[in-house]
Amino acid sequence: MQRTINRKLLKYSAGRSIFCGQCSAIADARRWVVVTHNADTLGMCTPCWDSLKKGRPTPGFEVVDGREEFAKAAA
Repeated sequence: MQRTINRKLLKYSAGRSIFCGQCSAIADARRWVVVTHNADTLGMCTPCWDSLKKGRPTPGFEVVDGREEFAKAAA
């Protein structure tokens, strides 16, 4: 159930954004990340997320990564 919700969230966010706000890449749910902290939600492409994250943990943030969610569906 949670996977279905996450996948729909990614599709909605990518469809609503159309382009990444950081680099202007076309939004694709499979390569999209939704980050939520308190009431703030931010969507961006995975390369931008990777460049911001740089291997650091994200305590207090809920991260839904399209690479992980759609890879689960293929497995």
